[in-house]
Amino acid sequence: MSDPVSVAEAALLARDQAQQPWQQAFVCLLDGDLTRQDLIDRVTDRIGFAPRFARVVAGWPRPVWVDDDGFSVAGHVREHTLGAGERLQEWLAGRLATPLDRAHPLWQAWLVHGAAGAMPAVVVLSHPALVDGYDHVHLLQELFDDGPGPLGGGGTSWRPASERDPGWAGLLGLDDPLGAVKGLAGSLGGMLENAVRTIAASPRGHHVAGVEVDLATLAGIRRRHGCTTHDVLVALVTAGFRGWLLDQGAGAGDEVALVPLAVTEPDVLESAIGCRVAPEWIALPVSEPSSVQRLAIITSLTRARLDTGVSVPARDLVDLAGFAPPTLHSLAAGTVAAGRPHRVLLSNAPGPAQPRYLGRARVTGLYSLLATTDAQQFTASVSSYRGRVTIGVVATAPATHLARDVSAELGALRVEH
Repeated sequence: MSDPVSVAEAALLARDQAQQPWQQAFVCLLDGDLTRQDLIDRVTDRIGFAPRFARVVAGWPRPVWVDDDGFSVAGHVREHTLGAGERLQEWLAGRLATPLDRAHPLWQAWLVHGAAGAMPAVVVLSHPALVDGYDHVHLLQELFDDGPGPLGGGGTSWRPASERDPGWAGLLGLDDPLGAVKGLAGSLGGMLENAVRTIAASPRGHHVAGVEVDLATLAGIRRRHGCTTHDVLVALVTAGFRGWLLDQGAGAGDEVALVPLAVTEPDVLESAIGCRVAPEWIALPVSEPSSVQRLAIITSLTRARLDTGVSVPARDLVDLAGFAPPTLHSLAAGTVAAGRPHRVLLSNAPGPAQPRYLGRARVTGLYSLLATTDAQQFTASVSSYRGRVTIGVVATAPATHLARDVSAELGALRVEH
């Protein structure tokens, strides 16, 4: 079975270079035992619901997604135990800096031990191009259940299609993804001329940081300042980015940020998640020294979007089928194909208030990370789950004081004004 590589997907694939890998990581902390074989069994059982995770790009000059005849779930599921003094954030930074194998589907799953005391963590690294929100959702959206139960038996084990389109076999465009999309650009009359970026010769730093906030605290700030929870989260990320700039001795000037927005989907384009994620840009008020004034500016900027009536309320995103945050974050990452230069990307994906399970292991925490690309220097992926909100940051320089800056912002905004 095959489907064509879209123009947007080609542009996303072009951003993944050997010297500058571009991928996402989703980290799920578990309360309960899980073995590598358990994870293999669950992925085998559910991958049929996310078929692109078993496909590669092939074909010339018009690339298509085709089933990987040599696909093995076990080959994509690995295990790691953190050594003495090894931090999960450092390990994640190393994984984000390591290219995915272009000869196989662009994802890996890791069972990591020692991440949070005795609790294991499932880490899934993937390329955003695997997810389109229509026929293809993120594998993690399908792995979890509403309650504890057995790990197998609910789905259909994946099998490669028995036939391929003639002429595609053996022509793996991902061996040279930039060449593949340039060829596609030519075949489409140059539609990708502005989407395919120049190869960057030098490696890019990946520095990971994260912070967790109680959702009730954000709700209190929202009520006090007459804004939305999303506004508060944008303000916290703005404070974190501002502190990051000051730590480097850089000027705290206002910066354009890509802040993708979930919008209502026309009936003619029914999506798997009931909405689509569109690119939106705002100028973060980094130069404003007052926390309260920064939030006021952000509120005025985002209110214009809400007044259009096409944005999807967070409560509706929480109720999406399956475990939607990984799909929403992947779609948000894909909006970089819109092409407007920006230094900051901020994606916000509300998750369920009720627990999710992987077999009999309960998911106790979730956070997401996105490597930087193009002119980006700072990406922040915001995820909520069971009353807690995590902000996962990847930056081109260490974000050593992220927790300090977010904590200070919370303290300032909780004070009556």
